[in-house]
Amino acid sequence: MSKQSVNLHTIPAFQEINVREGVKLRPLDTSDASRILEILALDKTIRESVSVASRIFTIKDVMTEVEKYRQNKGLLRYTILENDNPVGLVSFWQDYGFWGKPHLNDYGFGYFLDKNRRGKGLVSSAVKSLIDISLQNLQVRQFIAFCEDSNLESVAVLTKLGFEPTNKTFSEPTHGWVERQYIKRNNK
Repeated sequence: MSKQSVNLHTIPAFQEINVREGVKLRPLDTSDASRILEILALDKTIRESVSVASRIFTIKDVMTEVEKYRQNKGLLRYTILENDNPVGLVSFWQDYGFWGKPHLNDYGFGYFLDKNRRGKGLVSSAVKSLIDISLQNLQVRQFIAFCEDSNLESVAVLTKLGFEPTNKTFSEPTHGWVERQYIKRNNK
């Protein structure tokens, strides 16, 4: 298996993704700023458990995040659209050393969702679509995610998708919250 950095932005399958009827993923755009801020205002706890959300307070902050991910070839940020209405965000990234030693055949996820749209399988469906596309287009050793033990909704999403908790924890450097690493191995 090749271990090299990939440019996720150049792989056609990772552009706009149809998840299911009425639900799609498209790259986060500055036009999503107002709605993303609205979602974060509805549930202030998102900023306490999602790194990218903890940096977004203004339209300019969203613009900065859009520019950062566009310049990072191993990072994609998607807006979850339900009937063309932004309802959340999914980040997808290649592990090129976020937390130490790079594992270039590992890919990770992070996400948040409008609290009024939860319980409908939107995040599970979106991440499952990304997993399927990744397995078809990338050399994947495993998928990873980080989640606080107390975030039972996210733990349920990860469990439903076949992720398993590990004994490894990560202390988020800016805010200090502790997240457990979850993995889903590629058993091909």
